[in-house]
Amino acid sequence: MSKAGLASRGEVLEWIAEGRLSLGGRPVDSDKAVPSPRSTREKMILPPFSLDGIRLVPPKPILLGLNKPRGVLVTRNDPGGRRVIGDLVAQSPWSGTGFGAIRPLGRLDQASAGLILLTNFPELFSDFLDPASRTLRSYRVQISPPLRESDRIMFFEGRGGEAPGYGQIEVAPEKRSLRSEWIHVRLSEGKNREIRNFLSWYGYRVIHLIRTSFGPYFLGGLLPGAIEDLTGREEEAGVRWISWAGSP
Repeated sequence: MSKAGLASRGEVLEWIAEGRLSLGGRPVDSDKAVPSPRSTREKMILPPFSLDGIRLVPPKPILLGLNKPRGVLVTRNDPGGRRVIGDLVAQSPWSGTGFGAIRPLGRLDQASAGLILLTNFPELFSDFLDPASRTLRSYRVQISPPLRESDRIMFFEGRGGEAPGYGQIEVAPEKRSLRSEWIHVRLSEGKNREIRNFLSWYGYRVIHLIRTSFGPYFLGGLLPGAIEDLTGREEEAGVRWISWAGSP
């Protein structure tokens, strides 16, 4: 069901534990195998699962771009009640069960902002997200203090990532003031907190971090908290939708 865009694996296990999921009218047990999806030449056929007695039908695939505001968590819900991207999706035209489980592709930490991709078929984007694919990500970053002259040439030549153990990190200047500086950073590894760790290694504090592009997708003029429909552009990430249908 995860591959069919209906829910995450964790959510399906919760449905089973709560006795909400059935197959062909019988409750699903977590320790018993269920039939694999059938396939025809045109599509995959989901077995007749029901949730709370309502037949589950695979949703139409979608790809969305969200401008994540600073302070919002990249998760669908939070037990602590903090603001999450699931709240933003719930206020959008893509809310409701008819769109399945809309999940983020990759992450941005709570203090960061900018472009996050969302889809109800995240498994199809595994190659796009794989560090081996070298998918480029671009950021605007405000740091303090401004770059020291001893670091500027090394950073602008793309050699700043070597000493702290990262791959090539491209840095370009934007504007600077007495106490801080805005720079553009581009990388392809996408390791956890890579930009913050890389800059901290040289003694710089990140004030603002905004992702402006992810592979072929750009933030552009999308306002904070807004979501745009990128469906139809999935092939730019090397993805082709798999057609799913519910059992008759």
